Amino acid sequence: MKDIFKDLVSIEGVHGAIVLDPAGAVVAKRFSDQYLRDTTAVEAFGWEPLLTELGELTEADFVFDQGRIYLRKLQAGFLLVIMDDIAPIAMVRLNCEILMPELDTMKAFSSRIGRIFKKKIF
Repeated sequence: MKDIFKDLVSIEGVHGAIVLDPAGAVVAKRFSDQYLRDTTAVEAFGWEPLLTELGELTEADFVFDQGRIYLRKLQAGFLLVIMDDIAPIAMVRLNCEILMPELDTMKAFSSRIGRIFKKKIF
């Protein structure tokens, strides 16, 4: 699972990638080696208000004083890419386009597995 983010996180200036479900829960995440300490802050952050405000937005690039967040809507959730100002946004977008089919099938597969385990077997 973490290998699908390898190319995206290896781009110069990209700190990490996060996949959120529609409720704001972190489904998957991967950070570069320099930013592994930030993983607990990502888990504790309440993403639901942000996702609610975004509504039907399909793509956004948020620019801050000390970095940027690129957001892409998936079939069932959102992909957030945390990066520096120097990160090439064209490369990030291209990698996200390549990742989208994999992330959509991953989510569909995990929901099918969940339904199988929820059924009463006995």
